[in-house]
Amino acid sequence: MSSKHERVREAFADPSPYLRNNPYVALRAEAVRRLVPDRPGMSLIDLGCGDGRISIPLVAETGELLLVDSSAGMLELARRNVPPGSAARVSFKCVDLADFEPRQSYDVVLCIGVLAHVPSPLATLRQIAQLAGPDGRAVVQFTDDSSCLGRLTHHAGALRGRLGNASGYALNHMTLQSIETELGGAGLRLVDTYRYVFVPGLRRLPAGMTRTVVRAANNPLLSPRGGEVIATFQRA
Repeated sequence: MSSKHERVREAFADPSPYLRNNPYVALRAEAVRRLVPDRPGMSLIDLGCGDGRISIPLVAETGELLLVDSSAGMLELARRNVPPGSAARVSFKCVDLADFEPRQSYDVVLCIGVLAHVPSPLATLRQIAQLAGPDGRAVVQFTDDSSCLGRLTHHAGALRGRLGNASGYALNHMTLQSIETELGGAGLRLVDTYRYVFVPGLRRLPAGMTRTVVRAANNPLLSPRGGEVIATFQRA
């Protein structure tokens, strides 16, 4: 039987199923832009970068960005998304996070849409903490299992698995408190969070309807009750 990281690699080798009619990539990108300070010349690393749409806009005119992903297909899409003026300041690394050995620390560490899929969330959180430099920030996204909507998301995923529409591995469960405890022990304190509502099964709908439902579900009243969290941590 293949290991979890091999099944994850197989699941994302072809980017199309994940990216097709996925409104949450744009939602996460917008939230991250609000959470990450605009600082000239800052260095960023995006762990599990996908097609780069979340982190590439943060490079601006002077920043440097390392995009890391185990999917060569995702990194090829990311290359195409880099504006010509930023190409010299964006680099790429195709590797499993468990095998990634960084050579420096960064001002901003992004880990969006990744923690649910890694073999060991704790190991990845420790890696994130090591990558965040002095006065560095870490921005992580996860499903908060202490939230009713977060637990509902996990139940929906388990149901899809029983019906045969699954990636072949179980998603990791975690809470905001457990992540805050782990990163806090590594010298990173929680400074901000953004919550949003995830609606299972949306991508079967037409693209226009999908975007409409996501906007409706993430209005100012419902969004703070969402089970999906993007949390920002600052080096203490």
